[in-house]
Amino acid sequence: MKAPKSAKTWLAATLAVGLVLAVALQWFGARLGRQNVSGLQSTGVVPTELPGWLVTDRPVAGSEEEKAKVDELLNYDDAVFRIYEQGSMGFSVYIAHWSPGKMSPRLVAGHTPDVCWPAAGWVRQPEAERTPAGNAPADEIARIEDKVGLRHGQFRIFDGHDVRQNVLFWHLFGEDLVNYDTGNSPPWYAMFVDLMKHGLNQRREQWFVRISSTGSLKSLGEDPGFQKFLQSLAVIGLKAGNQPTLKR
Repeated sequence: MKAPKSAKTWLAATLAVGLVLAVALQWFGARLGRQNVSGLQSTGVVPTELPGWLVTDRPVAGSEEEKAKVDELLNYDDAVFRIYEQGSMGFSVYIAHWSPGKMSPRLVAGHTPDVCWPAAGWVRQPEAERTPAGNAPADEIARIEDKVGLRHGQFRIFDGHDVRQNVLFWHLFGEDLVNYDTGNSPPWYAMFVDLMKHGLNQRREQWFVRISSTGSLKSLGEDPGFQKFLQSLAVIGLKAGNQPTLKR
């Protein structure tokens, strides 16, 4: 049986309105997102020289995030993988930047250490992060962040490849700091949660910063050079303040 002409007309009109609405949402989202562009590049955020430290740039492909990418490309605008060494102390930083609309925050979330490091052969040790209470590695990291005036990131401990790594990371979506309480990739419905939280403004500038170290957190935190390094991250929006934190 053929559909009535009026029904066909209604269906065509509905599809047309839906298409126009989708284009309008994308246009308005882009307009809202453009104001968040900082003009900074990952290579210029963290210092290339640090007094008393040997600084070396490594291929980004050598980072755990790059080693573990499987389902989709990271698609960043730019990224850097930098190593800092001083005697027995050392740490590495991986930082990536996306301009508004370049990458969905949901896809960036799929490349956090909680996802990428286990895929590269590392095993998270959550009890080691929080024990003993009050004097745990996670508490030490928080004290270091407070001392340099930095927003609190996510702290993890991973074992693998015959070594233990302390890992600290931040994911900035505009001015919002994304908090990954679940320790996993975001659920399939995360895109709808994002829409409810941010409305049309889904096209925001994004930064991902990850620091890892095998040495003593206390010794590292007391080093003036490392403190200076952390303070350099304030420029991208990590300076402590009253900014909101989004939970995944």
